[in-house]
Parts: sequence; structure tokens; C-alpha cells
Amino acid sequence: MKILFLASGAFAVPTLRALANDSSHQIAIITQPDKPGGRGRQLIATPAAQAGAQLNVPVIKTPSANSLSPHLPIDKPDLHLVIAFGQKLSDEFTARARLGAINLHGSLLPRFRGAAPIQWSILSGDAIAGVSVIRLSSVMDGGPILARCATPIGPSETSGELHDRLADLGVEAVLETIQRLSAGTATAEVQDETQATRAPKLDKSMSWVDFSKPCRDVSCRIRGLSPWPGCHVTLLPAQGGQPVELRLIKVAADIQAVHQRPPGVFINRTDVACGSGVVKLLTVQPSNRAAMSMTDFINGHAIAAGDVLISKPPSG
Repeated sequence: MKILFLASGAFAVPTLRALANDSSHQIAIITQPDKPGGRGRQLIATPAAQAGAQLNVPVIKTPSANSLSPHLPIDKPDLHLVIAFGQKLSDEFTARARLGAINLHGSLLPRFRGAAPIQWSILSGDAIAGVSVIRLSSVMDGGPILARCATPIGPSETSGELHDRLADLGVEAVLETIQRLSAGTATAEVQDETQATRAPKLDKSMSWVDFSKPCRDVSCRIRGLSPWPGCHVTLLPAQGGQPVELRLIKVAADIQAVHQRPPGVFINRTDVACGSGVVKLLTVQPSNRAAMSMTDFINGHAIAAGDVLISKPPSG
């Protein structure tokens, strides 16, 4: 099968590798242009472009795939496969593939349509996440569903960790869909619009946490916003000393813990009081340093019961 792979983000890479290693497919990639990044703001290729170069797959970089018409890197493609691409495709473009266009989305649609489905799966406290393969449509993430795969969300799993697991889970769903499309046996389920929910893009204004909430809610917020934008806190030693700026990365909730401490106060060297229960800090990142386990952080800082974590919404 001749497949035009429209992809940019890392979510697409496992599927790209699987298809590139299958000699029965001819693949070419269309991706976003290089963008400045890192401390030096040097131009960096998208994860899909980097993987394509490693796999010797042709790569076209363009700010508008629609403008490539009528010249495509594959003549008369059988299928357009869209994963974490970042551009809206025109009906004229998608119609140029014999079998149309399909998309791998990081949620169990119609739940969490939008830019950040994986993060909102955790932020919303869901027990199960998954991926869906859909036909591309004019309604964002609203096309008929061709395949779904589900998986439990781990109790301390971050959105970054879940992202990587769902990217791997999506490989099987996409390959099975391609096989069914090729054989003419694919079936599609129309999405129930009454069950649709949104997963809007995250922003830096969300990078705080309210410890007065129940520990399960606190845990979901910290894990859902990890790795970006992260939950930022200030550690204030109860006995005086320099405040420490931290980004909370990985935590675990203990709903059974009983305490008399105010929210945000350390009960011991790792457990922080919430409105009910506690969160155990597992991984943190001090300002201008690499992420580290809480055990390593404690080795260099005299954390004690009574110390306080302060987190506030950005002003203005």
C-alpha cells in the first residue's frame, strides 16, 4: 500500500517505525517545518522528520500540506495517515487518496476531542485511557471510528508516560485498520455526539495546584500537567532557611491517610497534606536542575515535617 504519512509529533513515531519496517508499504512523510527550540533557539526538525531521516523515508516539510496539490511525494497514494500533524487538511487533499484519510487520536472517542486528550484523561481522573482510529472529517476528531484500544491508567502515571504507552498501543490499532481497509472489511461506528467532551490545549497559566482539594484530585492535576506545563511550588522550610522552587513531576495519592495538618504541609519528609488524604512526592525538579527522585532531593535538602509547599495561580 502507498501511504502518505502526515505527522509531526512524537506520538506518530512508533507507528512510523512499524510501517517503515514493513516492505509491503511505500511511505512518504509530510511534516511541519523545522522550528527554533532549546536554549540556543536553533532550528529543530519535528520528531516525525527526525525518525523519517533515520529510517530513510522521504520527508517533505511544509507549513501547508494543502498547498502541495497537485504535487505529492507519492503518486496516487492509497491512504493518507494522519497522526499528531498540526495542520487542517482540506477535503480536496484528503480525497486524493484512494481509501481516504484516517487519523490516530489519543483518547477513546468521542471523549476528549481536541489538542490534549492524554493530559485531560488524567486531569479528569479517568481510570481508563486509550486510542481511536477514525476517518478524517470536517468535525474536529468527530469522524467515524474504525478501531479502539483501551488501557488502565496507572495510579502514579504521568501524562508523559501515558503518552508513550498510548503511542505504542496505537501501532496495532493502525496496522489492523490498514489491513481491513485494504481487504475491504473495515467497518465504522458513528460517534455519539451526546457523549463528546473537549480536551483543550494546555497553557502555562495552569501550572499550579490547590492542596486543599482531596489528594486524588491533587494527584491527577500534578500528573496530568507533567511534563508540561508542570505544577510549580515553593518549598518553605518551617524553621527558616532559603525557599526552594520546585516543579512537581510524579506523585502518588494515599486516600486512607488521616492527618491534622493544613493543606500543603509536610507530614513527613515525602508526604504532603491535602484537603483529605496525602500525596507522596516521588519525583521533583528543582529550578535550573534536572528532575530527580524525592529520595535524591531529600539527600541534599533538610526536609522536615511542618515544611510547607505553596502554589498560586499566576497573577494577572
